[in-house]
Amino acid sequence: MNPKAWLALTLVALMTGCGGGSASPSGETSKAPAAAAQKAPERRETVFDPWVGTIDRAKGVQSTVDEQAAEQRRKIEEATR
Repeated sequence: MNPKAWLALTLVALMTGCGGGSASPSGETSKAPAAAAQKAPERRETVFDPWVGTIDRAKGVQSTVDEQAAEQRRKIEEATR
């Protein structure tokens, strides 16, 4: 096959694979109650949860360090007056 035919075939395959997502595959999904749509999804534990906790602790430490630095600057400013 020539390159133009391969390109056309590839584009058709991509468009078919990604195809019109507006129509639902089954009619049952449109019959779902509105209350179920408003519920928040359950939070599932992931492998990144320990790292997220570490980031939160680091932010807490940084805020403590910033507060101590501001206090130290204030004391130095008062001492130089």
